[in-house]
Amino acid sequence: MLRIWIAALAAAIALSAVGCAGKAPPLPQATGHRTVTVVARDVPTPTEFAVSAGRLFVAGYGDEHNPNVAGGVYVLGDGKAIRVPGSPQHVFGLAGAKNTLYVSTSQALLAWSDWNGTRFQKRRVVRTPDGYGSFKGPAVGPDGLIYVGADPRSDPRPPTLSTSDAVVSVDPASGSTSVIATGIRQPWMPLFLPGHRLPLVSALNQDDLGPNRPRDYLLAIKRGANYGFPICPATPATCVNYDQPLVQLPAHSSPMGLGYLNGKLYVALYGGLGKGPVVVSMPPGGGTPAPFLSGFPAPVIALGTAGGNLYAGDQSGVIYRVTP
Repeated sequence: MLRIWIAALAAAIALSAVGCAGKAPPLPQATGHRTVTVVARDVPTPTEFAVSAGRLFVAGYGDEHNPNVAGGVYVLGDGKAIRVPGSPQHVFGLAGAKNTLYVSTSQALLAWSDWNGTRFQKRRVVRTPDGYGSFKGPAVGPDGLIYVGADPRSDPRPPTLSTSDAVVSVDPASGSTSVIATGIRQPWMPLFLPGHRLPLVSALNQDDLGPNRPRDYLLAIKRGANYGFPICPATPATCVNYDQPLVQLPAHSSPMGLGYLNGKLYVALYGGLGKGPVVVSMPPGGGTPAPFLSGFPAPVIALGTAGGNLYAGDQSGVIYRVTP
């Protein structure tokens, strides 16, 4: 998360300057003159959307450098984002299944249920990250398991897990965890496309190999796959020995949130394509990314779909909606 928070600080400074001038930043622009609206404001570092109990929720990470800025789980409605009581301080992501909301934090995967319009009345821990470091954004698969990026760089490590990040599945009833794929530097958000048993995952490579490499990835996860990190891409000649990404994106484009709607895949690029942060669209089977939503006042992380709309959240804390 280091490169995210460094950029966040710069974004916060810029936004403070805008605030002092008494002017709200302009809205991002969508292709085809589609209307972009503001759904809510003041969500500290929005990270992921999920639908549960007929409501749309968004996760907020807060601020890594300022513990007084709490994130949490927010319910969206009536032009506001309302923090759900009992929310954790930092939330990496959310996933909805039936009437349960799964919450991913650096400390645990949680299951919240029995929404009464204000709060979730039942809460339990599905899995603590012992042996798996911290969890990233989750998604619920067609098999009912939770799929999530896990960082195993804490001790003790599971003996079958490599020293790089992995995608794991977690049984929401028992907490039993299985490694699905390894060799991924930072698996951020999984997304299940129609008809697929395993997720598409956005993955961020490191920033210390120069301005033009390594490329960032979209991975169509395969069971037992090894995508090579840390050997690949540090030593490019070794990459042919590992499983290949579905899509290679430009270096430092930083794919974060994912969404699927009307046969198109949407990807939030925190670093963008050279002209600032952007949401791009492409065929779900891979292809050239085309800008769809651009002109964000701050880097964009959260992306999701609900009710035929695409939702995006940037680091200014604003949640946007557009109908593709």
